[in-house]
Amino acid sequence: MNKLDKIIFEIAGVKVHALQPEKARDIVLSWFQEPRRFHTISSTNVNHFVNVFDNPDFSKVVNDADLSLPDGMPLIWYGRLRGYKLPRRCGIEELMLEIFELSNQGHPFRHYFYGNTIKVLSQLKKRLLEKYPKLIIAGMFSPPFRKLTEEENNRHIERINRTRPDFVWVSLGCPKQEAWLYNNRHKLNAVVGGGAGAVFNFMSRETPKAPDILRYSGFEWFFRLINNPKLSYRYLYKYPQFFLKLLFFRGRARGSSI
Repeated sequence: MNKLDKIIFEIAGVKVHALQPEKARDIVLSWFQEPRRFHTISSTNVNHFVNVFDNPDFSKVVNDADLSLPDGMPLIWYGRLRGYKLPRRCGIEELMLEIFELSNQGHPFRHYFYGNTIKVLSQLKKRLLEKYPKLIIAGMFSPPFRKLTEEENNRHIERINRTRPDFVWVSLGCPKQEAWLYNNRHKLNAVVGGGAGAVFNFMSRETPKAPDILRYSGFEWFFRLINNPKLSYRYLYKYPQFFLKLLFFRGRARGSSI
């Protein structure tokens, strides 16, 4: 049995690893001691489960990830109910900060940032190098905001691989970024790939980040909604729909006689 199997809990058939940032970092570091291959990380949050309900095939993308991080307080709370000690949030942002700190201490990791806008990437580079002057940014690229042809996608993969990255951080939005990593997992020559979504925006300071008091009380969604009303469909329609469906499926499972 894989040692990670001991710290898995499931929600609606989707696995989540009950991890804290330091432990997640150590697991990632252990991958560099093994024969080189590509590993994927899912920063699993409520939006992932919404997408699983809308498209059940998406669960395979998350469940096939080498790490499924508990991103967001609903998952942290559920993990605590299952008996796991999870005092801190542990999404992709927390893991990235751990890795960036190691890079700044002299670990020669090479980081590639794929997705988002040219403006965000430019600001992201500036902010990261201000905080982590020894961070090695192998490259950055903002692809077109449309469906890519296979030829275009392969050119992007070749462009990434030429920079010899160890980490490929992707900001295309969920579920697109997770699907992109999954579909290209056999083409990318890096060791680690993770979907970062809005983390690029937060780290670049192009988008304000909720204070910790809101992030840990479960009201980060409200802060983000106030600052970006375009998220109203997600937070006011899709998320309540997900929780109702989850209650329905749990109730049906309890009432069945299998």
